[in-house]
Amino acid sequence: MTDSRPTQDLQLLVKSLASVSMNSKRIDILIFGAGLGGLAMLEVLSQSDDISIHAIVDIIEDAPAFQLARQLGITTSTDRTRTLERFNGDIIIDVTGNAELYDILYAFTQPHHIELISSKSAKLLFDMANQELRNERTIETQSTRLSLLNCMLEITQQLEHHPAICDVTSRSFDEIHNHINAIKGLAIIFNKTDEKPRFVGAIGETMPLGTDSPPELSACLTIQSACNSLSRDQRYKVFEPPVSVECSEFHANYNVLLPLWQDTRLAGLLLFDIALPLGKEQVITLEMSSVHLNMTFKTLEHFERLEEMAIFDSLTGVFNRRKFDMQLHQEISRIKRNQNGILSCGFIDLDNFKPINDTYGHPTGDLVLQHIARSIEGCLRDYDLCARYGGDEFVILAPADSANMEAVGLRILKQIAQFRLESEPELRISASIGIATQSSDQADAELLLKQADKALYQAKKSGKGCLIIHGNETVSLFKVTI
Repeated sequence: MTDSRPTQDLQLLVKSLASVSMNSKRIDILIFGAGLGGLAMLEVLSQSDDISIHAIVDIIEDAPAFQLARQLGITTSTDRTRTLERFNGDIIIDVTGNAELYDILYAFTQPHHIELISSKSAKLLFDMANQELRNERTIETQSTRLSLLNCMLEITQQLEHHPAICDVTSRSFDEIHNHINAIKGLAIIFNKTDEKPRFVGAIGETMPLGTDSPPELSACLTIQSACNSLSRDQRYKVFEPPVSVECSEFHANYNVLLPLWQDTRLAGLLLFDIALPLGKEQVITLEMSSVHLNMTFKTLEHFERLEEMAIFDSLTGVFNRRKFDMQLHQEISRIKRNQNGILSCGFIDLDNFKPINDTYGHPTGDLVLQHIARSIEGCLRDYDLCARYGGDEFVILAPADSANMEAVGLRILKQIAQFRLESEPELRISASIGIATQSSDQADAELLLKQADKALYQAKKSGKGCLIIHGNETVSLFKVTI
């Protein structure tokens, strides 16, 4: 035979609450007990618009529910007698389980016609509140996890557009920080060239004034020291004591680090200040985020390599013809908008390259082509372009208002002529160069290429080591003696 008392208690409880709610628009409740039971009651009841919590009472100063009550603006008290004297509400809930207190509360509520929920009824209410709380927390957890997964999906969908690594880091950092309930955080990426950290995101009381500001040496050394303790298979690392990052803009401590790997290179870090120990959901978030970000960074690295393969010549390291054609049309459009713009294009062709391959072999021919590429790039400015046009032919593009192409061309010829090989001391090389220059009123890509090609043909006919410049109205010949 089953025990029907819990059901009867629940029915009495529901009836009691219903009788109060019928006579009052808003139920005024006083809670005794600020332990876990009181905390559960507080979290659930405080969310109802029909309930006003008068106060929560406990004899312990730092009872668990007191902190939440203060955050909610609910009165906390350790003075039972005084609180009762001031209460003229509807319901008293006793979750203490103290028989002596129950007698006191029962004696108080009867003459004042106040409902008292205690004993088994309070236990039932406590269980109901706990279940409601667990359901809400489950929904909240699933909701925040869904938000994190949506963020991951958005980033994955954007990969085809090759987003900047700093944008991916910043976007992920914000979502992860929210999901793990971090106090503050710092997102950092490392430059490929010098490995210096760059701040791309910060959340918390203290943060960098500008993410593009270079961090001071002390901050770099602290971050580097934290990185030295990382291994490639770590999804995240907890530091006790925390890592202190300090420079003129900010000073903060972080105890959790999430490394961002791009293949074998450490591409960045996410630093967080979190109340330890980490909960199960926080650990799951960090591990999920680590796997997704590392896969994302690896994909971006592969895209970057593919882009480099698409515009760079694999043998010489200079741009290829595809990149040159793209840049040429961009520069033509630019100088058309600039009345004083000048654009120069030059073809550089090695003299008698086939006999070099036939006599000394293709490896030596490759060394010659690499030397030519270095020689050309060394004579150009940062904004000039050098590309391998095909075979042993190179091309340059020099946008400037007043480019001295004569000096540039002669320097290139001299640099090329300095090639020497210890294994083949008798080997000498030279090149022919044809350069054409256009002003903004004549700008035409096809015409510019034809004029430069014609100037190269004339240089070839004039002998080895020659430079021909085709200007707007003049043609000039220069020759370098080897």
